[in-house]
Amino acid sequence: MVRKKSVASKAKSRRESYKRQQEFHSKISRSWRILIVTVKAVKKFLSLRRSVKSTSFAQKSVTISENDFIDLNCINYRNNKDVRDTLCNKMQRHGEIDDQNIIKDVVKKILSRVCRLDSERKRQLKNRKHQRQIENNFNNKNSSLTISRQYKWWRKNCSQNVMLREKESQRLRKFYQKKYNNNIRFREKERIRINSHVSTKYHTSLNARENIKSQSKINVLNKYHSNSDFRNKLITQSRITILNKYHNDVDFRNKIKTQSKINNLNKYHNNSDFRNKHKARMKNEVLKRYYTDNSIRWKMIQDALNWYRRNNTMTRQQSRQLYNQRRRILKKYSIIDSHKCTSKHKNLYIENFKKFRNIIQEGPDYICISCGISLFRNQVIPFIEEKYLKQNMSFKMKEYIPSYFIDISSSELKWICRLCSDKIKKQQLPSRALLNKLEICEIPAELKKLNNLEKHLIALRLPFMKIVNLTSGKLSSRLAQKGTKGPLHCVPSDVQDTVTIL
Repeated sequence: MVRKKSVASKAKSRRESYKRQQEFHSKISRSWRILIVTVKAVKKFLSLRRSVKSTSFAQKSVTISENDFIDLNCINYRNNKDVRDTLCNKMQRHGEIDDQNIIKDVVKKILSRVCRLDSERKRQLKNRKHQRQIENNFNNKNSSLTISRQYKWWRKNCSQNVMLREKESQRLRKFYQKKYNNNIRFREKERIRINSHVSTKYHTSLNARENIKSQSKINVLNKYHSNSDFRNKLITQSRITILNKYHNDVDFRNKIKTQSKINNLNKYHNNSDFRNKHKARMKNEVLKRYYTDNSIRWKMIQDALNWYRRNNTMTRQQSRQLYNQRRRILKKYSIIDSHKCTSKHKNLYIENFKKFRNIIQEGPDYICISCGISLFRNQVIPFIEEKYLKQNMSFKMKEYIPSYFIDISSSELKWICRLCSDKIKKQQLPSRALLNKLEICEIPAELKKLNNLEKHLIALRLPFMKIVNLTSGKLSSRLAQKGTKGPLHCVPSDVQDTVTIL
């Protein structure tokens, strides 16, 4: 088994490769820089050499011409000048040829050296590439083995562990989204791939085509309802296309006209508001034309007269009379029926009112024998002592249960509320029974004589509450049933000073 490289070793190998690349580039740039510098130096040297030669040659030629001019009487000034020029040209040509030969030799040497270095570099690059290929092949084999091993392990775990599968799918999704958002080339490739895949699927599979169409419709509808700019754009585009089609296509125009006529007729017969508006609009148009155009007015009058002459026959007059008579009779009977209905409703109202009166005759007159609260008839049941004293009870309970009830010496029927009855049947003390420390003491005779103000001054606790009328309507607030609303506050008061003063 091949040992896996560590992260540090990988980083080190990357660093070394980067250094080698930098050295290689620096060597190449240095060699070319040397070549350029040498060429520049040669050019400069040659230019300086030419300038020096020209100055020295000019001085020599001038001295020779003067001597010749003094000694030789047969040569004039013009001939001396031509001789001087030819000599200068010859010297310049020899110098240029020498310079060119020197430059050629230097350039040949430099080029041979550069070519030799380039060939050496190419050879080294080939060797390195070959070594890398060998290493990559070896690594690929090892990586393929490791990948296959990892894939088997992953497949085994994923098939069993759902959480691991979900985590891995989330990780891959995040990685894909990050790469898609950051890498432009990858994004373009993915778009091209998805478009090609969707197009092939759309043209090959019917189900996929239907799904794509339905999804696109849903997306367009959602965008239409949510995005106002898109909606306005789509509306304007549809209007423009319909108008163009309407003006260009005759069949489409006729179809639209017939469809609009049918829609207007249906709306006219079904919608009363539209019908009334249409009638009013048509009347206004007719009246406007009637009052503005004399020819139309005379024509309408003539048509009305002709219609009256044509239709005003005896049969029509008789039918009109019969129609009016029928209307009068129907109106008369409708009035009689309405009176009958009112009398019938009145009788029903009276009967219901009597029932209500009978029901409300009985008030909260039924006093519970356990709690002493006055209740309505539907809230109490007749008291039978045998129901609450059972045979399987203990002796103590049998003695204790009669203490729950108030002693009523009268021979009237006794009543007990349903709540107290249920509690006593369960052998429990009712929560609102008088025996549960809820019995009200008798008011002393001294306090009975006091008025409201005196009672208020002596009161140990002052209650604060909001009292409202429970009934609303024509009933006066004095007779209306009252109730409290909101919190109730009992404020203790120190009455010692007031009592001593009084």
